[in-house]
Amino acid sequence: MPTQEPTGPAPTTEPSRTPEPSTTIPTPPTVPAIVSRADWGADESLVQNPPSYLNKVDAVFVHHTAGTNDYACADSPAIIRAILTYHVRTNGWNDIGYNFFVDKCGTVFEGRAGGVQRPVLGAHTYGFNSYSSGISLLGDYQSGGTPTAAAQQAIADLAAWKLGLHGVDPEAKVTLTAAADTGVWTKGQAATLSTISGHRDGYATLCPGTTLYSALPGIRTAAGSSPYTTGN
Repeated sequence: MPTQEPTGPAPTTEPSRTPEPSTTIPTPPTVPAIVSRADWGADESLVQNPPSYLNKVDAVFVHHTAGTNDYACADSPAIIRAILTYHVRTNGWNDIGYNFFVDKCGTVFEGRAGGVQRPVLGAHTYGFNSYSSGISLLGDYQSGGTPTAAAQQAIADLAAWKLGLHGVDPEAKVTLTAAADTGVWTKGQAATLSTISGHRDGYATLCPGTTLYSALPGIRTAAGSSPYTTGN
């Protein structure tokens, strides 16, 4: 059964901002296709509390689920349903931790509830949840898996779109204040990161795996030229 990678504590243990939800969000020219929670069969009875929101998405962190790579893409909804159950019943979180999922066929799925166009607070990158959105690729990219071209392009397009909603350049750098000790950064330290970063850039973990992490420079470049970037 797929599991949350073991290095992402719930954001309730992290000092974080508690801003009011954003009320006005610019809309880019195009929106990528995203499979809704209803369409992948989320058990909404597991979610007891309403979502929280950020002021702005300053960065996107890329993850892997660390589950099997030997899955049919038709099975992706079932895998995500299992992750939702694990995050709530085992981790004790209110909802699934990641804001979005991508599978190896390049299909994008809505993760944590609250609205795909809104800056929903997730549970994915301890110390930086209060500034960011999390995209997780189904599979294990530390133990030999290689992200497909379709998956890489989908991550690039999704990140470009999500950052573009907040006027953020997907090929830029951003400086964020670590909200907790993460094993990479200490609480209060100014962390300069790529606006599309890997989980390991913010937290002491192998995630998103060696091969997916190595693909991030190309994903940033693809995001910069994506039709889903507001500047294009």
